[in-house]
Amino acid sequence: MIRLLHQTRIVQNQIMMGPNLFCDIKRGLGPIFLLLFLASHMHAQKAVLSGTVTDDEGMPLIGAHIGIPLLERTEASDENGFFKFTDLPHGILSLEVSHVGFETIHRTFEISKDNPNVEVLIILRPGQNQLNEVVVQGESKATQIKKSPLSVSLVETEAYHHRSVSTSDLLGTVPGVRVRQSGGVGNSAEVSLQGLTGRQVRFFIDGIPMDYLLPTQELGLGPSLAMLPTSQIERIEVYKGAVPVSLATDALGGAVNLVPKKANGDYLETSAQYGSFGTWNVALNAGKQLMKNLDLGFSGYYNASDNDYTVDDVNLVDENGNPQAISTRKFHDAFKSYLFRGSLSASDIPWADRVSLSASIAGLYDEIQHNFEMRQPYGEALNKVRTFNTALEYDKKEIIRNVDAKAYIGYNRIVTQFIDTTLNIYNWRGEIVGRRNSGGEITTSRNDLELTGNNGTGRLQFTYAPNGNTEWTLNGVGSLYKRVGEDPVAEAFYGEDHFARPIRIGKLNIGIGLEKELFDKNLTSLTGIKWYHYHAKGFEIVEGEAVSTRQQNNEFGAMQSFSWKPSTDFTGKLSYEYATRLPDRVETLGDFSVAVAANPDLRPERSHNINLGIQYKRTKWTAEVNGFFREVKDIIILQAVPPPVLSTYENLLKARIMGVEGEVKIYPIKKVSLTLNATYQDLRNRSDKEDAGVSSNRYFGARLPNRPYLFGNGELQFTQTGLLGDTDLLQIWWTAQYVHEFFRYWEIDGRREDKLTIPEQWVQHAGVSYTDKSRKYTLTLEAHNLLDKRVFDNFGVQKPGRSWHVKLKAILF
Repeated sequence: MIRLLHQTRIVQNQIMMGPNLFCDIKRGLGPIFLLLFLASHMHAQKAVLSGTVTDDEGMPLIGAHIGIPLLERTEASDENGFFKFTDLPHGILSLEVSHVGFETIHRTFEISKDNPNVEVLIILRPGQNQLNEVVVQGESKATQIKKSPLSVSLVETEAYHHRSVSTSDLLGTVPGVRVRQSGGVGNSAEVSLQGLTGRQVRFFIDGIPMDYLLPTQELGLGPSLAMLPTSQIERIEVYKGAVPVSLATDALGGAVNLVPKKANGDYLETSAQYGSFGTWNVALNAGKQLMKNLDLGFSGYYNASDNDYTVDDVNLVDENGNPQAISTRKFHDAFKSYLFRGSLSASDIPWADRVSLSASIAGLYDEIQHNFEMRQPYGEALNKVRTFNTALEYDKKEIIRNVDAKAYIGYNRIVTQFIDTTLNIYNWRGEIVGRRNSGGEITTSRNDLELTGNNGTGRLQFTYAPNGNTEWTLNGVGSLYKRVGEDPVAEAFYGEDHFARPIRIGKLNIGIGLEKELFDKNLTSLTGIKWYHYHAKGFEIVEGEAVSTRQQNNEFGAMQSFSWKPSTDFTGKLSYEYATRLPDRVETLGDFSVAVAANPDLRPERSHNINLGIQYKRTKWTAEVNGFFREVKDIIILQAVPPPVLSTYENLLKARIMGVEGEVKIYPIKKVSLTLNATYQDLRNRSDKEDAGVSSNRYFGARLPNRPYLFGNGELQFTQTGLLGDTDLLQIWWTAQYVHEFFRYWEIDGRREDKLTIPEQWVQHAGVSYTDKSRKYTLTLEAHNLLDKRVFDNFGVQKPGRSWHVKLKAILF
């Protein structure tokens, strides 16, 4: 029986995405870029890489899969184990070699003008999945995603595992994506994707909504992303505009899917990193093949930071009662998180290609230093989280003829604590300068709140491929959520513990998709229809009394995408989606701990999303340009008011978003790579004053405030092999991020010179790593914010200055 069993994992070994260089011309680096650009157009002699694949006894392996991820080229070995690639560019090339029954290996080779014809011998060791069957080699999942008609960017994280970067850092290198973080490690973060932001962008972990698994809605995206180290992620998929039906959820502006590593064979990898401001990161990934087709996997990490960096221009009241601007170090902003996960996986058994049982525990400790505008310091308020998750996953190809099936069932328990009980008043030096008569640092009531959420999630996906040109997908994700809490401190203030009242939420999202290849596979069409169901039961506070509320929504969405590939070098893509996002549980049910009232009458947000893009690839450079258009209505915005009055989420704005993003990757000379990307987005208010929460129609057509509209990234990297040995590896990189100045409030109000702005950001990083000739040990030194610039983000919150990091990574086996 013929099965498609082996999906080759492609890793981009040399392309490092990073910050923007396009503004560097005005900094005096224009001549360098000009030389690199001219060098990229110089004619270079094409080269040949050939070789033989054998087992460890020297016997040739027929049908081994040999790939060059950088060029997206693949070959299969013949009856003598021989393979050959022609017309290759000079430089460093990474091979991925795999064969069923053997371990997959990666080898890096250098092709130069002096050595244009390279012959290699690849020896594969026996591993798992030894089957007496005929096997067809297939494309990797990453390659399939890149070729899909959707507007999608991929970050394959293995190339970054030796660096001191977080998941948020990697997301911020993607064109069209801007990550705004209010402070250092673990602080609140907001991801903007082609102009849409916050809850409008959905996050997934291997196709399961992240808020089902981590405290995304309770504490926000920043702490949740900090609980996902890059060493335990295989790739990041960023879908822009149209979202595939395989991610069946109500995403308005796009989606981010984080795909974790899966246990496979025997391996042990560990890393430890120390950085400025008391930052530690320790990670461990391990796997053991217990017997044929049975694997045990374990991963764990610990992440901690004092975040005690210096902040400037904060106010301290002197002995005369006058405010005085000072610089001081943060004193109550520590963050700690950990996660341990174990899995037991069986593969290639008669009734499943893969079935896995996993369990994980995680925890988080987060001190709260200040309010969202960094005007008031806090000295004792904090959040704590404990999570437990268990899941069963099932994957079977050809469960019946031409039908593949995937299933997931999981249970998650999230316990969050919010502690705000002190009456003490702190200044920015961490000194107690007074006592309040009542109320906490953040809330009117004070809080010692513990919330317990229990969530059950199920996912079922079928793929039907009746022929080589047509594929149907049916995907459904459902969840049931219940939360209860207790807060004896707030109960004493209000006379009743409102948190003890349970809230219940049920969701069911279903998508049906059809992908069809036309005109000799030069044109691919992807059509999708989505249905979203949401029902919730909670309460709202009316004149001090809790009143039960109910809400139910049924909404639809639809998408159509095309990709056109007239040649191997050129690809064009066009996509449209009528997107809907239902209000989440905080928006519709409120959050009494932060003085947010329920609003069961909220309407869903809706958007018409259009993306048009082209990609062009050559051996020494690739380029991609995408234009995007969004027409959004019923945008949900928090109408914030001072306590003790409760704030409320309301449907307020309509907006029109137009923009363009582009990226170019250049390999101008041997051992050097250059990546540049930039995004421009124009966000305009299209609401009348009655619907916009503003006092005048003069805001119609105005640029939306507090949102960056011009930003970019860039990276220059040098790679050298054979420095101290034949196979050692030296990498040196310089990266930068640029964000143009933008206004915190409406730009049409007041005089330009008097307006509050987020100033121009131009932040540079640099690093060097060395991997020994055994390719087991890597030592990395990095400097972030190399020039110690003052960096700001949401509402002018200051981010860390220059920091130093050292990291040791070891692959023991």
